[in-house]
Amino acid sequence: MKKEYDLTGMSCWGCVNSVRNTILKLTEIQEAEVGLNPQRAILTMNKNVDIAELQAQLKTAGNYTIRELASN
Repeated sequence: MKKEYDLTGMSCWGCVNSVRNTILKLTEIQEAEVGLNPQRAILTMNKNVDIAELQAQLKTAGNYTIRELASN
């Protein structure tokens, strides 16, 4: 399944790589497409991951926040 998320806190491509690599540490995430402008992530997962779990994982990388888009 694919879901799209809004992100905040990224200011450069180093941030994008950090966010992507951090999200991919979750075993349920198969693919993570992360963009800087707009700050979005499209995640392909083999099982639904709760937004709180995604946020907790991102906090290990820095001051980033993630929010599920209403269209999901």
